[in-house]
Amino acid sequence: MRQASWHNDVFFGLHFDLHATDKDTELGRALTGQHLREQLAKTRPDFVQCDGKGHPGYASYPTRVGVPSPGIVRDQLRIWREVTREMGIPLVVHFSGIWDAAALKNHPEWGRVSQPGGERSPKMVCPLSAYTDAYMIPQLIEIIDNYDVDGFWVDGENWASQPCYCPACQAGFAIGQVPDQPGLPHWAEWLAYSRANFVAHVRRYADAVHRRKPGCTVCSNWMYTVRQPDRIEAPVDYISGDFSWIWSAAKAAVEARFMAGRHLGWDLMAWGFSSHGPMQDWVFKSADALCQEAAVVMSCGGAFMVYDTPNRDGTLVGWHMDTLSQVAAFCRARQPFCQETKTVPQAVILHAPAHFYAHNEPLFNLGDASDALEGALHALLENGVSADILNDADLVRQIDRYPLCVVAEQDNLSDELVSELERYVRAGGVLLVSGAEQTARFGRLLGVTALEPAYLEMQLHIPVGPGSVCAMGRYRQVRPADGQTEVIAPLLLTRDTGSAAQLSGGCAVTCRPAGKGMAAGIFGPIFATHAKAHYPAVRALLGQLLDRFASPGLARARGPARVHIALRNRNGQLFVHLVNLGSDHPLSPHSPLVEHVPPAGPVSLDIPLAARPRQVRLMPAAEPVSWTYAAGRLSLRLDLVGIHDILVIDQAD
Repeated sequence: MRQASWHNDVFFGLHFDLHATDKDTELGRALTGQHLREQLAKTRPDFVQCDGKGHPGYASYPTRVGVPSPGIVRDQLRIWREVTREMGIPLVVHFSGIWDAAALKNHPEWGRVSQPGGERSPKMVCPLSAYTDAYMIPQLIEIIDNYDVDGFWVDGENWASQPCYCPACQAGFAIGQVPDQPGLPHWAEWLAYSRANFVAHVRRYADAVHRRKPGCTVCSNWMYTVRQPDRIEAPVDYISGDFSWIWSAAKAAVEARFMAGRHLGWDLMAWGFSSHGPMQDWVFKSADALCQEAAVVMSCGGAFMVYDTPNRDGTLVGWHMDTLSQVAAFCRARQPFCQETKTVPQAVILHAPAHFYAHNEPLFNLGDASDALEGALHALLENGVSADILNDADLVRQIDRYPLCVVAEQDNLSDELVSELERYVRAGGVLLVSGAEQTARFGRLLGVTALEPAYLEMQLHIPVGPGSVCAMGRYRQVRPADGQTEVIAPLLLTRDTGSAAQLSGGCAVTCRPAGKGMAAGIFGPIFATHAKAHYPAVRALLGQLLDRFASPGLARARGPARVHIALRNRNGQLFVHLVNLGSDHPLSPHSPLVEHVPPAGPVSLDIPLAARPRQVRLMPAAEPVSWTYAAGRLSLRLDLVGIHDILVIDQAD
């Protein structure tokens, strides 16, 4: 039984790390308790994370176990501990795990071997080496004993991991000959074994920390998020990750919608600074940009954290903290309507581990394996539908709660899962399946038969409204099996529509009733390509399909595509979060910074409710809202939506 932690009660936090090196000369020199107290008082965070040991492996505090940076002038970790204890703020230490270059200078035998017969890595450790038990755990225990910290946020972990071909790792693989590339026998088993070695590494240090101080939390950065969608087995206290410094809000959305369904406390960390792309030439983000990123996280019930780097002398940048005070006030105003809420099931998107691990960059990096997942999420959100993401185990347990399920180009689904999806449809659910090869698993349910040639790999088009949109990627050629299958859109050989259209003979999109429900198919990689292109016509095509479904359990928002919704509830109140992802200045790869977020609108909402609500308010401004209720639907219109507004609907007892 995982015990409750202090992290369950937090909502807004700050993170400061500086990745000390052997070149530092002034670590902690100018940091004082008074300075730190004054800066933290500007935001009053629920928790803070400070520097301990970064990827170079040098500790920024005096250590007898690890390798201290030669540039330590003052013990800044001691100052952080004293001030946070005085202010009643839990203190978490940023600590690099798998990535530790300094440890490997002294113990090169701990290094990972990335290919058979290769050299030991000078930066990344092997999870089966003595590093975890002989070095990392004693260093964590030293920090607990000397500073009585409240938690560790361990960085450089799953995303820094790869298969290791050292003698110990190869000897432990009992299935057969160790493969060194995809396509060879036992490749999938080798990757699963390697992933299990990483999980065992986390389990060892988490157990050690909990034994030493039961209330001290352990979090491994990005563990059990989109990049690791497995069942939660390691005894981590919560899940967390620092999302991209650029195009941040869009990247946060897919993580938030998945992490919110993991049955464990979670937070997401925004980088307080950004750039024109590379990890250099940093500039601090605007308050509006950070508030927008916060809204993506808060609207899904998560805690929000902002990362900034302190000066090398230990001081915090005062004007950065002034900006963050605005962000903190924005978050606090919305906290009563976000914290401890639960999702209201609407659309659910399958994130199948068997698909992900067959296509990602081993061991845990995304590659393009999550593109279809991300594209499906964005297409739904842009159409005013609230959406969650679940792995297959959680989906099977909860699928009947969701009016709509999307299976976006997912390979390697088990026969049992396919059967469960078919049962879901016949029981009244709506299923949308996409992909050229992937839809073949659902041929009977979709009511289509194959044509020759089986696939078209040429420039194709799909009619949308009066025009058409290019159908990127390979599409499967199918036709309706009988009159019950409705062709929503044919597959075109040219851009022409109407009487000038040149039909391929196949269908791009179909829909068919099955039992009490409905099954729809899109016979190409529409969502993976939508993640890269976001063509408005693809969004419109999905909107047409959603209209065709006419699912009575779905709430819909209709307005600018940049306004996304999330439905949550708590104690008889329904919260409809409206998050505005717009920007006043056009964004591009050469101008990626959000300066100001202007209001967006109008937005009309149509929400299923079992009974007439007692009250509807727009928070946090407490503005009155005009609304109507008829035939089990609440209808209203908002002229403008700010960065994050929340409809609070008090439901009848």
